[in-house]
Amino acid sequence: MLDLKKPTLLVSAILQLGITALLSMLSQPNMLASVWNSIFWITLILGSIPSVSKNFTMVARGRWIFWNQIASPAEMLWGKIIYGWGQMLLLTAVNLLFFAWFLGIPVIHLGPYFAILLLVSGGISSVFTFVGAVATKAGGASFMAPVLSLPIIFPLILVGIKASLKAFNPVLVGSVYTDIYLLCSLDLLVLVLTGVLFQSLWKD
Repeated sequence: MLDLKKPTLLVSAILQLGITALLSMLSQPNMLASVWNSIFWITLILGSIPSVSKNFTMVARGRWIFWNQIASPAEMLWGKIIYGWGQMLLLTAVNLLFFAWFLGIPVIHLGPYFAILLLVSGGISSVFTFVGAVATKAGGASFMAPVLSLPIIFPLILVGIKASLKAFNPVLVGSVYTDIYLLCSLDLLVLVLTGVLFQSLWKD
């Protein structure tokens, strides 16, 4: 409901994704597939940080207390994570549409590529959601959430970029499923740690 009342961050993120894709097309219309993939991931990460990391950062202390009266910590956390995942998938789909419109899609194996996008987007949104809650409690939500999130999501991004490059190569695509299993493990680890740590954060 808050996002519907104030959709500024989401709209600005979509606008930023579109402008970046357009500039990429104008600067290098016939780019290599590896360059296309790198720019796609960089655009997605930088464009989604302001929108997704605000999941808890716009919450005042009074609202935290109110939520504590009507919901359990687990309900609040998983609700936020699911909503953040959906928001991240929306931005991923929009970014992919912009790149397809301006630059085309040089991906040979779309199935594994979409699976990688799904897993990396879910992991990033989970990290942003939890770190946003930590930053809110620390009283520096406006700048702490992106700063704290970036070092944590680096493993996800690096594995995602490495795995997605294999979807462009018909020779290496057979080994992409090992990276997909690794991404599943990283996402599961993030969700477990978030669920454990959020309990103490909620009680603070």
